[in-house]
Amino acid sequence: MKRSECLRYTTACALLAFSFGCGAPQIQGGPADSVKTCIQGKVWMKSPIDSKQVPYAGVSVNAWRHDKDLALVETKTDSDGNYCVEVPVGNFRVDLRAWGMERTEGKSYICQGSVQNIDPGKTPKRCGEDCFKTDILTQCEERADQRIGR
Repeated sequence: MKRSECLRYTTACALLAFSFGCGAPQIQGGPADSVKTCIQGKVWMKSPIDSKQVPYAGVSVNAWRHDKDLALVETKTDSDGNYCVEVPVGNFRVDLRAWGMERTEGKSYICQGSVQNIDPGKTPKRCGEDCFKTDILTQCEERADQRIGR
């Protein structure tokens, strides 16, 4: 390769790299400390054995935008079944979904429950403050054990 061709090739590569590297559109994200409010409560499991309601520890609680397939936040309940989620303040309602798996007396169960159409309010609050309160009751269904790769 001649020196002038090498110079043109290097310049073209540098210009191309600069165009793609610096000219790409920036994705706008919300600020890290955007205004939030909170929802708290307790998750209860209706025992599949004796139908007693017991606090459901270690279960996932997901907050979703109502009537949208848009997840907002996820947490797990503490050892007493308590949860608290912080959701963005906005002109929308929230759905909460709780689900977990249990193995009792040699049987597998999927336990799930939800609370729909919650208006958490527009007052900025954090977990530990006076949050909107709602409990979630889960129902359990027996599931047959299935092994993959048999």
